[in-house]
Amino acid sequence: MSDLAAGRITPEEATRRFDALGATPEQRAPDARSAEVRLLDQHLPAAKPEEFLIRYADPGRPALPMTPELQAFDTSVRAWLSGAEFPRDSGNSRVTQIERTVRATKGMTPEQLESYGMVEYERLERAYGDTLDEKLRAAAVMIDALDKKQPGLKALLQSNGIGDNALVVAQIIGQAECWHARRKGR
Repeated sequence: MSDLAAGRITPEEATRRFDALGATPEQRAPDARSAEVRLLDQHLPAAKPEEFLIRYADPGRPALPMTPELQAFDTSVRAWLSGAEFPRDSGNSRVTQIERTVRATKGMTPEQLESYGMVEYERLERAYGDTLDEKLRAAAVMIDALDKKQPGLKALLQSNGIGDNALVVAQIIGQAECWHARRKGR
């Protein structure tokens, strides 16, 4: 497409090449993405749902059988990660951090979970300062959009201290910035 746009090939030659490749109409269209989005897509490509590595067992233990419920949960998690446009490695890192959080908070009482949330929020305040509220609002917009498409994300983040964990929240904040940038540049 860049050769056609630059005048290095004729429209007929471009059509011949596209036909030989079996290109779809969308693939033949000019790239309308902004330079910022093209850069994001180049360096932080959004992964497909099946590219994420999700384990359903503690390290060193055999994987849990994929019951219909676990399969539905797995499908949802992959849809959220893909919908948030996480790159594979970042999405996998988020899954790992969620697993660690669930293990750390597993036996906590509601009071302990509340205390845990306050300590984690203080960590976020130290890291983001005056910009924290704005960043949390932007992340909430992304989360709300994802939850509307595939319900359950908000409930997941509200369970086991997952949405309180400073590292999980920081990863969501960072991804929300990319997510919003892609929407502006499309």
